[in-house]
Parts: sequence; structure tokens; C-alpha cells
Amino acid sequence: MNHRYFVPVFFVGSLLLAGILVVGCHPKPNVVGLPQQVTPQAIQVHVEGAVVNPGIYFLQKDSRVMDALAAAGGLLPQADRSGINLAAHVYDMQTLEISFASGVTSLSLTGVDNVPVDVPDSSVGDEAEGSPQIVVPDENDSADVYPTITPSVSCSKETIGTGTFVWPVDNHFLSGNDYSSSHPAIDISAGEGSPVYAADSGMVRLEGNDNSGYGNVIEIDHGNGYSTVYAHLSVIGVDAGQGVCAGQRIGAAGSTGNSTGAHLHFEVMQDGEYIDPWTVLPVP
Repeated sequence: MNHRYFVPVFFVGSLLLAGILVVGCHPKPNVVGLPQQVTPQAIQVHVEGAVVNPGIYFLQKDSRVMDALAAAGGLLPQADRSGINLAAHVYDMQTLEISFASGVTSLSLTGVDNVPVDVPDSSVGDEAEGSPQIVVPDENDSADVYPTITPSVSCSKETIGTGTFVWPVDNHFLSGNDYSSSHPAIDISAGEGSPVYAADSGMVRLEGNDNSGYGNVIEIDHGNGYSTVYAHLSVIGVDAGQGVCAGQRIGAAGSTGNSTGAHLHFEVMQDGEYIDPWTVLPVP
């Protein structure tokens, strides 16, 4: 190569090589992905038959049969009440078909075992100021007996809770399990037949006998995001759809269902999630 052209060519080549190195070593800008939209966990359940408002309802993933029936407005008076497991969990795309008493004598729960369970009428009634009727089972007689009791507190028309809870029984200590992730309730000491009170004002959402472990159970919707459950009762003293006020006697403690002795199994939920009852109950 002619020496006259060597120096310019070498210089130009060096500049090109340096440019390539600079471009190759330049860090690439960080690519930040757009946050993905989180879809709330929900299931779709179709409730048909003898309910107030048949239709398709979107429920939380861990919902139970009682939640599906409550979403549909409860059972009609003509509903066949046998075969309902209130605490059975429902799943996505499930169909709950509630039979009428004059038709098929069993409740078809797709994918859920049908075990005979007594479920009372869930139609709403205006009984907030009346004396509730307590159902007392007789071992020698399958017919129900309805003695009348006087509630300990007179309930007004207002049945929305205040968020200030009272103790649901006279005792303020445990006789069994405390709250935990595997037991989302507290087992409060209560003798057989001792009074059970509404922890706050609200509407009785569901009540009846459940064979999954609760036994005789009452659930109250307090209308402010809170709901409470009272289980293992010996008697039930309120009807579904009835308004109750804080401190009103709603039944009596017992040992029905999966229980080894008389006590009150007490649950509290806030916005559909279990919370520790100790956080809302008064200090003992």
C-alpha cells in the first residue's frame, strides 16, 4: 500500500472501530413492563328454583351454599328444605337447583353431597318487635314445639349494626379453641341451654341445622360489612329475615353438630373475610 494513503485509512478505520465499540458497550435502557391488572377472585354460581330471586351470581372464591342462597334472596316458603348443606363450599359454574316442596323431594346441589338437613323458611318477615319463637326438639317426638320467650332487649325498627359489639353469652372466657387460621372462631364457655345474644344489631341472614359441623346455627348480617355466626346451639329463637338488636336473645347454647361439649362457637367476618373476634369484643 502506498504510504501516502496508509495513515488516512488507518485513522478512519480506527474511528469506525471506536464507534462500534461505544455503541456496543452502551447500556440498554431498562424496559419496565406495565403492571398487569389483577382480577378479583370470584366464582359464578347459578341459583335456580324455589328462591326469591333466581339467577346467576358472582361470589367470592371461598363462598358457601348459605352465601349463594342469601345472594338469591333466600328460600321461598314453598321450597323443599331437605338436603341442603349450608356450609358446603360452592365452586365456579356450579348450579344450585332448589326444588319446590310439591315437586321433587330433594335438593340437587351439583357436585355437593346431598345430606338431609333441616333448613327453615328464609322469606323476609316483619317480626322485629315480636317475641321470637324458640324451636325445642323433642327426642320422643319428631314434631317441633314452639314455646314463647321474651327477648332480653326490645328491638327497634333500626337493624343496622353500630360496629360496637357485646358479648354473645354471659361468660367472657373460652372453654375450647381460640382463634387461628385453622379455626376462624372462638369457643366461648356456655352451659347447655344458657342464653345466646346478638353481638350487634342486624338481620338474621340464615338459620337452621347444618350437618357439616355447625349443628344448629344462626348467621346475622349487621348491614355495615360485619356478619357473625353462632353455632352448636341447642335451640334457635329467631327466624331468617328477622331484625334483631344488640343484646337480644336469639337462642340457647348447646352441643349440636361437631362438638364435644356445650359451648358457643362464635365467628366474625368483615367484608367477607374472617377476623379475630377478640378485636371487636369488649375487653373481658
